[in-house]
Amino acid sequence: MSIALGLCLPCLIKAQSNNVDSLKLEFNRTGNPETGLDLILSLFNSQKDSARLYLNRIDPEQLDMDQFIRFQLYRGYNHRLSARYDSAIRVYIDLLPIVSELDQPIKEADINDRIADVYIQLREVDQATSYFNQAISIREENGLTSELAKSYYALGSLQWRSGNSEEAIKNYKKGVASIDGDSQISLLANLYYMLGNSYNKPTSIDSALIYFQRAKELYDQVGPDQMKIAVSNELAKLLVLEAKYSEAILILKENMETIRSFKDPQYYIRAYGILIDAYKGLGDYRQALAYKESQYDTATFLLQKQNTQSIAKITEDYRTDKQLDQAEEQAFFATRRARIFGIVIIIMIVIFIIAYLLFSRAIQKKKLENLQAMVLGEENERKRVAKDLHDGIGVLLTSVKLRLTNFQDKVEAKDDFKNSLEQIDNACTEVRRISHNMIPASLTKLGLQEAILDLLDNVQASTDIVIEEALSYEEGAYDESKEVLIYRVVQELINNSLKYADPTKLSIELAKSKQDYVLIYQDDGKGFEKSKVKSGLGLRSIASRVDILKGKLTFESSPGQGASFNITIPHYG
Repeated sequence: MSIALGLCLPCLIKAQSNNVDSLKLEFNRTGNPETGLDLILSLFNSQKDSARLYLNRIDPEQLDMDQFIRFQLYRGYNHRLSARYDSAIRVYIDLLPIVSELDQPIKEADINDRIADVYIQLREVDQATSYFNQAISIREENGLTSELAKSYYALGSLQWRSGNSEEAIKNYKKGVASIDGDSQISLLANLYYMLGNSYNKPTSIDSALIYFQRAKELYDQVGPDQMKIAVSNELAKLLVLEAKYSEAILILKENMETIRSFKDPQYYIRAYGILIDAYKGLGDYRQALAYKESQYDTATFLLQKQNTQSIAKITEDYRTDKQLDQAEEQAFFATRRARIFGIVIIIMIVIFIIAYLLFSRAIQKKKLENLQAMVLGEENERKRVAKDLHDGIGVLLTSVKLRLTNFQDKVEAKDDFKNSLEQIDNACTEVRRISHNMIPASLTKLGLQEAILDLLDNVQASTDIVIEEALSYEEGAYDESKEVLIYRVVQELINNSLKYADPTKLSIELAKSKQDYVLIYQDDGKGFEKSKVKSGLGLRSIASRVDILKGKLTFESSPGQGASFNITIPHYG
């Protein structure tokens, strides 16, 4: 439902039982302004160019105040149809003080809605919001409760399109609270539907499900069928995301009965697409493929039906003794061509699906191989650099210190000399620290569990953070390259906490569960919004290493609630 169309001419459309031609005759004969305004309104719905011509024939000087307001509103609407939005705004704004002085709150609120609608066309969200709020205030102050729900719906829809879901939700809920009786049940269904859309994000799927369900119940009662189909599809999508595949399938199969009445391939394509995902979720790939084929069977059926209708028309046009045989022959070949064409399409689609699946699998495998090569290459480079630092620069600095020590008795500036030796000691320590960070000696000498404990000891020694650990790792469960990857994951988790979360407590648990190892990491820091960090470098680094390990990463966090990571790593003995 378009808000722009809903606000086009509210409160002004009169009964149009008079024929447009008779209105033209009367206006041309008498020049009556009221007749002219009725004629313009009728023409706006069908003959916009003619409406403009008659609008120019109206003399504003002959109009009373109510007629003048109608005339100006039609002028503003004409400007909008011609995309002269600035002119439309000027006309409407000039009308506001007039209707306000005449104490006509219904028209004043309506004009504010019109101005807001024009600003939507201009993509000026703040201005549109201001005028919608003004319309709401007028209706609230004057007790115009029957119009409030529509105003909140319009404002909420503007905010939702602008990406401000939270404010949209508030206004939609106000709209729900303002519904007055069963006469507004269709608007209530629309409000519930938009609430479902506003909540439709990973953190509030349950709320979205509730409101889509309410909208579905109302649309099932009052329609229209298009909205029945739309809300059923949205509801089914969320159920698939929630892994409630059977419920989604039930809704979609019920939805098919409504879809059939439209005979529109697009409705089938959308519904079958969700059914395919649902059956994939159930692991029923045969049924998923069957529905994929059904998409194109339906399209082929519609094509054949169109051809049959064309054939029937040809037969009717040429139904003579002389041409009947020719028409029947055309019908036969047209049907056969349609059938062959349909079979060819199905074969091509099946081939395309198989090729796409094989190609996707090959691409995924290649990506994983490239990622593994990159990460392992990075670790090898770390080892090389660490060895060069330790065996090269470290030894060189130690040698320099020993040689300088031999000159200690010959140097007069003892304190400066001592400071120089301390600087060399600091450099040696820093080289050892960098070398240790690049490839911890404890990891290669003592194993993964001791390396993690050594890392935790270093954190505890340099901070006031309380650390809880429960490590139960069987050394040798993974080869060295995999243990390095696990260690890097733990190191990156801790680094992220120290860098961004400002925690007071960390906990880490590593234990075997059946044939897998499970790593659980938690902190009580600042937390974060999941939607804003999915592309962060730290999280990408962790996810990349988990992918190489063929593991599974899940995490939960919200601002002020800390963060929790759960990583499952397959154990291959």
